[in-house]
Amino acid sequence: MVQVELSSVTFERLQKLAIPLVDTIETVVNRLLDERQAKDATGSPRVRSAEPSRLAFASAAPPPLTHTKVLSITFDGKSVTREVTWAGLLREAIRRLPNDAKTPDALRRLIVVNFVTGQKTDEGYRYLPEAGISLQGQDAADAAKAAFHIAKQMGWPLEVEFVWRNKPGAAHPGQVGVLKTT
Repeated sequence: MVQVELSSVTFERLQKLAIPLVDTIETVVNRLLDERQAKDATGSPRVRSAEPSRLAFASAAPPPLTHTKVLSITFDGKSVTREVTWAGLLREAIRRLPNDAKTPDALRRLIVVNFVTGQKTDEGYRYLPEAGISLQGQDAADAAKAAFHIAKQMGWPLEVEFVWRNKPGAAHPGQVGVLKTT
C-alpha cells in the first residue's frame, strides 16, 4: 500500500467527482485512470496533448492569483523579456506610458496602487526612474489589477500567461492560465 498526500484543493476536486456513500478516493482515481486510458475510435490509445489546456480569464474577472508564476507577458503583440513577474508587469506598464501620461495628475489617474513622486526606498517602495516615481510592492492580484487598469486606460492589448504552483491554497494547482485585456 502506498500512501499519498493530497492538497485540500485536490481532495475537494476529487470529492466533486465521487458518488456519495459509494466511492472511495481509490475508486475515483481508478475511474479517472480508466477514462484516460480508454481507446478512441481508431483503437489507438489517447495521447496527451503536448500543450496543457490553458484556462482563459478576462482582466475584468481575474481568478485568484495566489501561488502563481508568470510565464510570459505580451503587450500589444510584443513579448516582454525583462522582469517577467507580476510586479515586473506593473513596472513595464508604467515604463510604456508616453511622456505626456507621466505628469503627476495623469499618473494619479492611471496608477491605482500606492506610489510617491521621487525616490523612496523604504517601506517596500522601489524607485522607477523612467517615471520619476517610487512604487510600493504589491501582491500578484493587486499588481495585475493595476497593470491591466493602465492597459485598459491606454487602449493596449495585454496578455499574461501564468501557472499555478502545486501548493495548498493555489486555485488551480499545476494549471496554466491566461489573463487578457477585455
